[in-house]
Amino acid sequence: MLDNIRTIPVVSSADLDADVHSTFARYRSSFPFVTLDTGGSIVLRHDDVARLMSDSRLQATDIAMPVQAGITEGVLYDIFAHGMLTANGEVHARRRSAISRALANQVLDRFRQHLRQAATALIDASYESGRLELASGYAAKLPILALAGLLEVPDADLPAFPRDVYAMNAFFRPNPSEDAVADAETAALRVRNYLDALLAKAEANQSQGFLAQYLRFAEDDELSRSEVLVQIIQLIIGGTESVRTALIAQTVQLLSHPDQWRSVCADPTLVANAVAEGMRLEPGIAGVVRVSVQDIELDGWTLPAGQLVLLSAISALRDDRVFDRPDVFDMLRPNLRLTRLAFGGGAHKCVAEAMGRAELEEGLLILAERLPGLELENVPAFQGHMFVRKAGECWVRWER
Repeated sequence: MLDNIRTIPVVSSADLDADVHSTFARYRSSFPFVTLDTGGSIVLRHDDVARLMSDSRLQATDIAMPVQAGITEGVLYDIFAHGMLTANGEVHARRRSAISRALANQVLDRFRQHLRQAATALIDASYESGRLELASGYAAKLPILALAGLLEVPDADLPAFPRDVYAMNAFFRPNPSEDAVADAETAALRVRNYLDALLAKAEANQSQGFLAQYLRFAEDDELSRSEVLVQIIQLIIGGTESVRTALIAQTVQLLSHPDQWRSVCADPTLVANAVAEGMRLEPGIAGVVRVSVQDIELDGWTLPAGQLVLLSAISALRDDRVFDRPDVFDMLRPNLRLTRLAFGGGAHKCVAEAMGRAELEEGLLILAERLPGLELENVPAFQGHMFVRKAGECWVRWER
């Protein structure tokens, strides 16, 4: 085992920040995983990543991530300590159950309506200018506004709620500064307190909306108030940050391939394909972080116990063993079903996968319907190799 560990390459975070795809491709053919210079291992190959998503020798991280960042109390800490995404076994199943049942088909139908309304309003607000910064003007706002609709946030509380969510989410983006982390903690406290008030209102009014349904299921599962609040916060984080980057990426790819963009505009049934291929090429979540509790053998190499392990979606979804011409955007490729890996797998597979797909599909559909002449002014840089990814400025324009 020691010989194996010594010969596994150590990859620098700087190289991954500079060009994550080329760096992973350089090692993927020869090694099933690499070691990160800041600690832990990154699993590179599609089949290994897919299989290990369900491997009991890898466990959710619990509070390891905030503790590693020096955070041992506060709301950001609670998001990990009381959340389903970072829990294991019966605790994970209990926390997940209520939110999973609450996200029923009728809730998703209403959510799509909120998405269409929000997307239309955002385009209307910028239409006369003929130009839009896609990240801040559309992709960052759309999922938060749609979730605000689902949570029945009053119009009077906009834009404060989206602003707080965006500030809270900064903690989960690549390389947050100390000031950003401090601001994220303050914003997370405001978000938690605001959600607590929304829950109280839903209880008092005996609402039939999403929050009221979730509360009833949470009571059945005997969740504490803190657990109830944290699952909603995790839903908000997952439903905004990953979607923002993925929505930018899929739009950039389509506009960079005008023939495929025209096909989507002419045939809306292709939107789901475009979303799937966009997630494959530039997923919004870099991968799933786990802790190894036993040694794991991969292709003759030993992935040792007792360390953080990143199951890399970025690398797996460009594995040329699985995807022909992996660096090429092709929304008609035959194995797009495999892009589900972008939403994780196993017991921790994203509880809101259908919601995430709805955000990406409706966000793209409204762009294609309203702005078929959309053109790309610049191609943004995408960053992040560990958790949530981010995109740089991306300007688009259209003829009024």
